[in-house]
Amino acid sequence: MQRGAQHTNEKPIKYFSFSRGQFTRRVDENTKGAISRKLEMGPNEGKTVYELKVDQITGQLIDCKIKNGNYGKEFQLIFDVTEDEHSPEFYALDFKFNGSGKTLLKRLPNIDLCQDLALVCYTIDDVNKKGEPVKNYYAVPYQGEISKAGKVQPAYTRETPNGFPELKQIKVKGKNTWDDSDQLDFLENLIDSTKWPGMPGEAPSEPTPKAPKKAPKVEEKNDFLEPQANEIGF
Repeated sequence: MQRGAQHTNEKPIKYFSFSRGQFTRRVDENTKGAISRKLEMGPNEGKTVYELKVDQITGQLIDCKIKNGNYGKEFQLIFDVTEDEHSPEFYALDFKFNGSGKTLLKRLPNIDLCQDLALVCYTIDDVNKKGEPVKNYYAVPYQGEISKAGKVQPAYTRETPNGFPELKQIKVKGKNTWDDSDQLDFLENLIDSTKWPGMPGEAPSEPTPKAPKKAPKVEEKNDFLEPQANEIGF
């Protein structure tokens, strides 16, 4: 019988969401550094909440889960950020399956899951088709060092799609719109087919591949836009 304190099965996890170019965690009002914000939509519209915001999270990416959020499907990245083996700590980061989330997932095959990963937030000013100023938000992964050399490159690009489906133009209520259902199916399959390290003490997840639907040849829209090196400080 081993002496001393033993770990319980409880795994302390802190939850963050990627929102407006930052990782945001909901906390109590009296938390040091907390920023107040009034909710503008949803069932709790008008309620004041308190949040901590960070621009970078570093640790080992050990799992990814698909879940249903308040506004559709989301994916959750689990990071092991433990510094003291006697005090395990994990971060769960929620992303939507939007442009920012898809840009991140396109880099997944090139991430070494045995090494630490840094996710760094960027906000890039742009102009939409109407000439109006807009902001694009990205969480860019780095391994080894936070530099151009350490940036994890996408496995699926416009020049080399590697099977990544194109957007489809469909008609809804008489109006043409772009449908990304095939892309979402592809990315969900990518998540499910990845062998994740899992929580310490747990067996690595077994891949459960599903055959992605093959997208027909349709009118193409550029959905492979990536933040350029000079736009994120390199």
